[in-house]
This record gives sequence, C-alpha cells and structure tokens, in this order.
Amino acid sequence: MKRFLKIIIVLFFTFAILGRVINMLDLPDTQTTDWEADYCDEYTSVDSLNVDDIRFTHHRSWNKYSYDSLYCLTYVLSNHNNKISNEFRNNLYSKERNYEDYWRNIYYELYQHDKEGISFLQDSLQNLAVEFKLNRNELAKLIVSFVQDIPYNYVMPGPCDRNDFPCRGNEKFGILSPVEFLYSLNGDCDTRSVLLYALLKHFEFDPMIMISNQYRHAMIAIDLPASGDYIIHKGKKFYFWETTNTGWLPGMLPPDVSNITYWKITLDHEYQTFTSGNR
Repeated sequence: MKRFLKIIIVLFFTFAILGRVINMLDLPDTQTTDWEADYCDEYTSVDSLNVDDIRFTHHRSWNKYSYDSLYCLTYVLSNHNNKISNEFRNNLYSKERNYEDYWRNIYYELYQHDKEGISFLQDSLQNLAVEFKLNRNELAKLIVSFVQDIPYNYVMPGPCDRNDFPCRGNEKFGILSPVEFLYSLNGDCDTRSVLLYALLKHFEFDPMIMISNQYRHAMIAIDLPASGDYIIHKGKKFYFWETTNTGWLPGMLPPDVSNITYWKITLDHEYQTFTSGNR
C-alpha cells in the first residue's frame, strides 16, 4: 500500500512539473492559423421571410491590392428593400436631352434615393478600415476593390444581345440602383459607378462619374494622389478609375477606352450642394 502511495505521489509531482514547463513555453495557438485568419468563404444564403419577401445574406471576400490577404464582410438585404428601389427607378424619367445632362439626372436621383439604404455597407467598410488601420488612400482602395471584385454583368434596357458576360435584360435605363446591385450582385459599368459615387461621397471623398458616348462606358474619377490618366476639373486632377474588373488602380485607363477626349463629366461631387437649393 505504501509503495502504491509513493507511485501516486511521484506521478503527481511529475505531471505538476511538466505542466509548469509547458506553461513556460511560448507555444503557438493551435486553434487558429494565419491561413485561417486570412481566409473567409464567399457565398450567398437565402432566407424566405414570407411568400413575397426573400432575404439574401451575402458573404463577400476579396483580395487587397497587395494580394497578400483578403478583406471579408457580410451583409443582409431583403427583397422588400430591393422592390422599393426598383419601383423608384422604374418611375424615374429625365427631361434632359443632352447626353451628359440626361445621365446626370438619372445617376443623381438613384444616388439620392438609395444613399441611406446602403448604410449597412458603409458601416461594414468603416469597421474594416478601423480593423486594418487604413489611411485615406487605402480606404478608397478598400471601397473600390469591393465593387471591382463583384463579377461583371451586362444590364440592358432591352433584350440581351450579348453572350460574353452574363446579362440582365429589359431593365429601364440599362442600369440598376445601388440597392438593387447589392441585392442581386448584377452590375455593369454605370451601376457600379453610382454605387461607388454614393460610398465615396459618404466617406467624404470627391468622386465624379465619367461617361463616354463613344465607348458606351462609365467609370469614376477621384482626386487622390496617383499617377497616370486624369482629367482636370476646377484646378484639381481627378484620376480615372476602372470599376468593372479587379486590379485596376486610379490613373489606369484600359487601352480600349484610353482617348481622354471621349470622356465627359456627368456627375461631380459638388452637384448635390449646387442643386439642393433649387430642388
């Protein structure tokens, strides 16, 4: 019996010493790894709130411009909000006949109607900016890269006549509003540009929407420190920023739309202030 007790005591002290040694070692946390911390799934889940309302939960992940890690966020949008925005767009009209003025009215009205309805995304982007300690230029890249990462879709005012990308046809003006875009994740060039205009304005940048009748294309321009292609507006350089694919930085005009004389300002960052007293 005494021998058995001695064995128990020896084992107790042995495990106690081993425990202290292990605690003194600076072992890595095996529960998470750098790969797991930097990775997040990208998918959409669907929840039917009732017969007429479907809620999408979009889990988005996209590369930083450095391609060394990912940004991730999740947001929820219901078809109820999507329908409200859709009905507003379908009731819009522009009395202007000039090309730039016509689209200025459409873009501005879509921005005005939906800017409060995308606050959930503004909050998520703000949280990422705080988490990653982003400066002003990095914040702009965070916002634009989020939109660039969403796969391109044509949005046509009539039947779809293209098959090189997915197409959404018979949409008034051939554009979706910011809420419709975030709900469906279907967006062409000016659909993306209006959403980015709203997001960048919220974060107190000075964005502009640029359009080209010759190229049938739209993108944003912004007055960030950059190099490359720009337009001068009121004494400041605004650098073109392509939004329809990943990797484009401010100042990089795609070669097939690179004639700057074909690009016109349709909505600048001051338009809201300028018109607010006359609306």
